Amino acid sequence: MPPSSQDPFSVEYRTVPGKGLFAAGGLRFKTEESDLRRDYPAVLEQVPFRRLLGEAALWVLWPSTVAIWAFPALLQFLRVDYAILADIGLFLAVQLATMLFYSRQLNLALFVLGNRPLQAGVYLVWGMVFWRAGVPSRILPLVIWFPLMAFGVAQVIFVTPFLPLLRGLFSRSPADQALRHIARCYAAAVRR
Repeated sequence: MPPSSQDPFSVEYRTVPGKGLFAAGGLRFKTEESDLRRDYPAVLEQVPFRRLLGEAALWVLWPSTVAIWAFPALLQFLRVDYAILADIGLFLAVQLATMLFYSRQLNLALFVLGNRPLQAGVYLVWGMVFWRAGVPSRILPLVIWFPLMAFGVAQVIFVTPFLPLLRGLFSRSPADQALRHIARCYAAAVRR
């Protein structure tokens, strides 16, 4: 399904029978399109399914985005090991928060904050700041941390041990939880 050129949230997706939906970029939703069409028919009459998937695919990037932006500042004020632990804690707290609520305004902000080239540029600037401040030992953690967060490696490492707890609390994966939140937000707007 091609994305709409008018809608920045719209994403391509494909359905794999028995496995669920896969948004462009590989994010997997276990929720079937037919389930959402059954549960939220009024929403899907007004909002394209591709948009719901796109909003959910973007929303699940919040934990890594916050962790990426916070890490250099944490590294500025804390020892490397404490900065890493604090960033992991922040990542998990934001992961939990994104499963509890959805905000379209925050998701729009993520278009800018989630821009990986922008983040890489900011990390480059922080690397220069650390170099000029005489603490080049802070550069290596930046060089390692950014790709771990930006390419999803850290998410797998940090979220996987907590998935049973998250599923116990929410009964859905983060992507499916986000998709349901977004559908509920649109359903509330449709009722008004």
